Amino acid sequence: MTSAEHSASRYKVPGHIAPDNSAVRFYSPELRAGNGSSRSVRRRHIRRSRGNSQSISTAVKIMGVLTLIAVITVIAVQIGLRRMQAENIVSHITIECGEKVNPRDFLKEDLIYTDEAEYSVDLSQVDTRIPQDVNFEITVMDVTTPVKLTVADTIAPTCEVVPQNLFTDEEIPEASECVKDIMDIQQPVQVEYLTSPDMTRTNTSIVQIKLEDMSGNISLVDVPFRIIKDDTAPVIEGTKNITAFIGDTIKYRDGVTVTDDYTVHPELVIDNSAVNMKVAGTYTVTYVATDEAGNSSSAEISLTLKVKPDSYIEPETVYGEAQKILNTIIEPDMTDMEKALKIVRWSRYNVHYITKTDTSSWTRAAYDGFTKRQGTCYTFAMVNRAMFDCCGIENKIVKRYPFTWQRHYWNLIKIDGEWYHCDSTPRHNYRSYVFMLTDKELAAFTGGGYNGFRFDHSKYPASATVSVQDRINYSKGTVE
Repeated sequence: MTSAEHSASRYKVPGHIAPDNSAVRFYSPELRAGNGSSRSVRRRHIRRSRGNSQSISTAVKIMGVLTLIAVITVIAVQIGLRRMQAENIVSHITIECGEKVNPRDFLKEDLIYTDEAEYSVDLSQVDTRIPQDVNFEITVMDVTTPVKLTVADTIAPTCEVVPQNLFTDEEIPEASECVKDIMDIQQPVQVEYLTSPDMTRTNTSIVQIKLEDMSGNISLVDVPFRIIKDDTAPVIEGTKNITAFIGDTIKYRDGVTVTDDYTVHPELVIDNSAVNMKVAGTYTVTYVATDEAGNSSSAEISLTLKVKPDSYIEPETVYGEAQKILNTIIEPDMTDMEKALKIVRWSRYNVHYITKTDTSSWTRAAYDGFTKRQGTCYTFAMVNRAMFDCCGIENKIVKRYPFTWQRHYWNLIKIDGEWYHCDSTPRHNYRSYVFMLTDKELAAFTGGGYNGFRFDHSKYPASATVSVQDRINYSKGTVE
C-alpha cells in the first residue's frame, strides 16, 4: 500500500463513501475558516432580503391607507356636494297671478349643477292666472328635493269711475253701471254699493262702490252722483214747411233736430194723421218732443201736396244722371271737401246759364241741367243737390230773401261738421264760383260788382266761423 492509499484509508468510514475533494475541502480546517466568511455573506444576503420585503410591505400598507383616505375623501366630497345641492334649492316660491314662473328661481346662484336639475312637472304648463299650489320635486345629482310653487292673487281690482247725472224720479242704476274698464286677473269682479245716493232732492254727493275679486281683494272707489230736478222741455229746431207732390215720399225728419239740457236723445213723435197723400191740399203736421223727465214741446208745419205735373221726373232718374257725372270726376280716396269742389266746379263750367227754365220740381230742373246742360240759378243749385246727395254730403237749398225783382238759389253744405255756402251760378264780370264761404265771407262777397246773397238766417244753421279759402285753388279746382 502506498503512502497515498494509506493516507486515504484513514478517513474511510464503514458503510460510507469517502468524500470527494470538495467534501474534503468542506471539512478541512482551511475551508472552515473560509466557510465562516461565506456564512456571514449569506446571512447579510438573507437580512437584506428580509429588509426589502419589510419595505415593500410597508409601502403596500401606506398605499392602502392613502387609497382608503382618497376613497373616503371622494365619498365625503360627494356627500358634501349632495348636501350643498339640496341646501341650495329653494323649497317654496310665491308669485303673483299672471306672472311667468321661472324654473331657475328654485335654484340658488351658488348651485353648481344647475343645468342638470330635473323637474318632475313642466312649469311652463302651469296656468298662473289661477291661484293655486303646485307641489313637485327637483332632482340634482340623484338628490331629490320636494318643493312648492304658490300662485297667489294679492292685487285688488282697478276701474274707471263713471260719474252719474240722474233725475229725482229716475231709478238708481246698477253698481256695475257706475264703473267701467274693470281690470283684474280674475273675472268676474263683484261690484256693489257701500252707500246709496239720496234721490229725494237735488244734490251732489259721493257714493262709494266696492269691487271684490274671487280671491277676496277689495278696492273702494268714489263715484260722483248729481241728482237733478228736470223741468225744462226739449228744443225742436229745423222744422220747415214742405211742398211735395202726391205720391212722393215725405221726409219729415230731414234737417230736424231735438236737443235737451239733460236727456241725450229726447223722443220725437211726428203726427201726420191729418195728411191725405192722395188729395192735393195743405195739411198740418205736428212735432212733439219729450225728455226722460216727461217735459215736452211741440212745433207745427204745413205740408202742401200738389198734383204732379206732366213734366215731373222721378228722383231715381235724376240720381242716375248725377252718378254718371260723378263717375267721371270723383276718385274713391277723395275727401268730402275735394268731392264738393269737383261738383261745384263741374256745374259751373258744364251747365250754361239761361234766363228761363222749367222749375215745376227740383227733379225736373236738375234733370234738364244734366241732359240739356242749361238752366237758371235754380237749375245750378238742383244739379249740385243731386250730386251732393249721391256723395252723402248733407246739404240744403238757400233762397234769397228778401228780393226785389229776381229770386236766387244756392247750396249750403256740411263738411267736417261745419256748414258752408256754395254757388256755381255764373255772374256777369265774374268768371269763378263761390265755394265754402262762411256767413261773414258770403255777406262781404262782391263778385261781379254786387252781392245778392241776402237770406233769412233764422231758417238755416249758422255757418262755420273759420275760413278755409286759403286751402282752395280755384283755377286748378283742387284743395291744398
